[in-house]
Amino acid sequence: MKEWWNRISTREQAIVAVAGLIALVVILDGLLLTPYRLHSQQLDEQISQAREDLGWMQQQVHRLPKQSQQGIRQISGRLVTFIDSQIVRAGLKQSMQQMTPIQDDAVRLRLADVEFNQLLRFFSSLDGLVRIDEARILPTDQPGQVGVSLVVRKKAAEE
Repeated sequence: MKEWWNRISTREQAIVAVAGLIALVVILDGLLLTPYRLHSQQLDEQISQAREDLGWMQQQVHRLPKQSQQGIRQISGRLVTFIDSQIVRAGLKQSMQQMTPIQDDAVRLRLADVEFNQLLRFFSSLDGLVRIDEARILPTDQPGQVGVSLVVRKKAAEE
């Protein structure tokens, strides 16, 4: 290669050098700059969409019903007792495998072979009263039924 370079004229060397430089710029543009610009453009569009969504949500928040302090539901008594009563009310007592208190404000609960829709109704009965810290929902061999492991915690007054 060095021998070939030395055989060509200075003018041809300049032309080859300029062509090589142009090829390098085109390759760098195609491999680095263009993907970077496209990614940057996509991120700008996502930010723009997120801002539009935020503006819409802030407008819609005024349409939500106001919740007075008097209307806030709270658990009176122990969390374990409340969860047990909700399990009985939801008809899940036969599915309960384990319920273990964790300190005074949390309960670990395991249910087996629960109909999924029944589980959703149970979750709905807890809405606003407890916080679900951990939930594992596992399929079973029976269609429409699941196993579930939960850690629920009593909601603090400020939540």
